[in-house]
Amino acid sequence: MLVMAEEGVAAVTTRSVTGRAGLPHGSFDYCFESKADLFSAILSQEIRVTMTAAFDPPAAAVSVTERIRVGLQARLDLVTGRPDHALALAELSAFSYRDPALSHLMRWEQAEYLREVARNVDEWTAAANIRWSAPTVQVASLLIAVADGIGTAWLADRNDQAARDAVTLGARAIASLVDTAEQ
Repeated sequence: MLVMAEEGVAAVTTRSVTGRAGLPHGSFDYCFESKADLFSAILSQEIRVTMTAAFDPPAAAVSVTERIRVGLQARLDLVTGRPDHALALAELSAFSYRDPALSHLMRWEQAEYLREVARNVDEWTAAANIRWSAPTVQVASLLIAVADGIGTAWLADRNDQAARDAVTLGARAIASLVDTAEQ
């Protein structure tokens, strides 16, 4: 990931990765069958980090809006805390769409991301006895779109206040999907 964050996706070669790790060039093949496998491992790690940050249970009971706001802010904090890292992941996404050997990665990553967000939303809302007015998978898809959109906007303009405002508004909008008739 360091090579990609510092020099871009095109700089990620077996030689650059093993050189950065201080390993013999041939050791790459013991860890990964291909560059696509390396990128898949990077994306898997990113999903785990994002899920841990965004769905970390609050210490005290909070409203649905606040829970969503905290999760969106945690996701944004990952972007603002490591902008070069976030840019490298965005570059990997764009690169993968155009490279036939990597095009499957983005479909896999989005499906995995959606599956994990939906699972986390299901667990959280079941524990809190919350019902949505839309299927959970649609709520999860909206959460992803809002979180990714806010992160991308921040990468473009680095406007912290605008990003915080978007997090708050996004949380209110998503929380409005709670089915109050069920509460």
